[in-house]
Amino acid sequence: MKHLRKDMQENTMYTGFSLKFLRRGIMAFAVTLIVGCAAGLNGSDSASQAEGDAAKVSPDKFLPVDCLLPPQVRKLGAQMTYLAARRPIKTTALDCEIRGGEYVAYDRADYRTALQTWLEQAKQGNAEAQTYVGEIYEKGLGLPADYKMAFAWYSRAAEQNFSRAQINLGYLYEKGLGVPRDMLKALNWYRLASGIEDDHLDYSSNIEVKASTLAQEKTEVLRQEIQRREQQVENLSASVADMQEQLRQREDTLHEARQQLAQLNHKMTQDTENDARLKELKAAYAAQQKRIAQTQAAVVALQSQMLQVRTQVMRQAGNLTTQRQMLAMQDIAGPSIEVFDPVIVVTRGSGPVVRVPPGNKVRSIKGRITAPAGLKRASINGESLSLDGDGIFQTNVPVEGKAEISILATDKQDRTASFSFVMEPARRMAAQGDSLSRIGVAAKGVNFGRYFALVIGNNDYPQFPTLETAVNDAQRVAAVLQSDYGFDTRLLLNADRYAILSALNDLRGQLTEADNLLIYYAGHGERDPETLQGYWLPVDAEQENTANWIANSTISDLLNTLKAKHVLVVADSCYSGSMTQSSVARIDTQLDDEHLKKWLKVMAKTPSRTVLTSGGVSPVLDGGGGEHSVFAKAFIQELEQDIGIIDAYKIYLGVSGQVKTKAASIGFIQRPTYAPIRHTGHNGGEFIFVKESEKG
Repeated sequence: MKHLRKDMQENTMYTGFSLKFLRRGIMAFAVTLIVGCAAGLNGSDSASQAEGDAAKVSPDKFLPVDCLLPPQVRKLGAQMTYLAARRPIKTTALDCEIRGGEYVAYDRADYRTALQTWLEQAKQGNAEAQTYVGEIYEKGLGLPADYKMAFAWYSRAAEQNFSRAQINLGYLYEKGLGVPRDMLKALNWYRLASGIEDDHLDYSSNIEVKASTLAQEKTEVLRQEIQRREQQVENLSASVADMQEQLRQREDTLHEARQQLAQLNHKMTQDTENDARLKELKAAYAAQQKRIAQTQAAVVALQSQMLQVRTQVMRQAGNLTTQRQMLAMQDIAGPSIEVFDPVIVVTRGSGPVVRVPPGNKVRSIKGRITAPAGLKRASINGESLSLDGDGIFQTNVPVEGKAEISILATDKQDRTASFSFVMEPARRMAAQGDSLSRIGVAAKGVNFGRYFALVIGNNDYPQFPTLETAVNDAQRVAAVLQSDYGFDTRLLLNADRYAILSALNDLRGQLTEADNLLIYYAGHGERDPETLQGYWLPVDAEQENTANWIANSTISDLLNTLKAKHVLVVADSCYSGSMTQSSVARIDTQLDDEHLKKWLKVMAKTPSRTVLTSGGVSPVLDGGGGEHSVFAKAFIQELEQDIGIIDAYKIYLGVSGQVKTKAASIGFIQRPTYAPIRHTGHNGGEFIFVKESEKG
């Protein structure tokens, strides 16, 4: 976009090129939306249109609420009539009013009012209500988050096979919130939620699972060693206590012996005339001296032994402290390895295998290495790997017959992650175009549902700097989606708050549980420096007044009210509240036809709510792509490729590489992201684009 947001305008990192290329979409939910509506591209809406102004309701009526519907009047037999329990739903304020429901008009995100709406149903065992109660505790509406309570409620719903709760449980395990961090359990919950149960269908990268398993094994060994040392310290400390008691008794004995010796010495000085008595006293005196010498020797030996044991205690305690520190450092995740391309195939009875077309001498390997504690070194087959700022690597490896590939990563705490797989020539390996056609064949007979898109492009802001490419971006994206992929599109240009919210509300009445919705937004965005909340800025947004701004959380809540099976938000800025890529399923074009069709069927029926953003919480480029932003140009190019069928994750990989390379060429850092959106109904599915030519 053309300008930076206010708090970034003085940043000297941008002095190397013209500011006209910077888009103001920082943390804002800059989503280029394309929504299925009766109006097509030839009838794009404009914020300047006043059609229907007299009939307009307040745009606040389009906002989501927790609504209690009135009780149903039920009849039992001919004589008995009774009222059923009130039922909570998530819907808009307008819909709640039309249906005679009850909602809190103010403080809609307040913990207590939201909890009161769902808690009674949750206690009665309703899995959906239990999940919403868990989300209230996890988000901490109105008070600090309580992850243990969230875990308890999610567990109840997950036991009833409620996939939304299973996905949420996976996230808690992945992040270690309220439970010990366990990536393997996280991935298992994600897999269960998605409905993938076939041995040949791998939900997430098997590399992540193996690296996490190794880390967990090391952590468990360390815990056992700590327990062993704790027991040793406890035993040694008990020995010291016993020796201290023995020493006290010996010292008491020594004291008494010395007193007796003194008494004998006194008696000898008094009985000097009685030879027999004196002889007896001298013998007793000598015996007492010997007893004192023995006791003193025992005291010295005991003191020496105590010193040795105390030294052992100190040494063991020092080791224990070090090991406890090491265990505490395990809370910072160790390194992990993920491979994007090629897809790693893992089936029952075989290890990870990549099949390479016959005759290929080299194979490109692309992936990511993450190391929260800092990366010390990374290598593939002993050769150093070069990583970009996001940990992405891409390298070519020679392939001659069967070759084993080994990737190794070590962080600054000397923790390692490794993964090995085999590349071997395929018996019959299709060319890329043939492979993609095979996906099209596998997709025949799979019901992907209808496709809708809402596309928003805002250039003209009376109170903010004018943008240059947002409208062009929206128009081109909408055209490609409609012509190439058969989307029913609605295009909003220079849209105000009412136009955006009412368009989203219109979708509620059109979408079914079998449909797909893509939301794409290009325009200004802003971030509240106090609450860290991100916003869309409609064209009627005012500076220093958030009344007409649209919060990210509002859009997330609205997604909960939509029936669409799959929703993809494409944001030319960031979107807050996202999960990680671990909960995204990935297509494998090397599966056989039978399992490829199974995968497509699973993804077609499994709900997803994902977001593709143009660049995190930093400013993003408004230009750099000719008539389009760098991000929009890359996104459009990915869509326009004649590939037949592609999933959103693959689009992200293509867009990410193009955007980072182009931005870096002009001295700018921009890194797209892709992840599920939390608490919106993502169940582990994936958004799949199907070209018109491939639809059966």
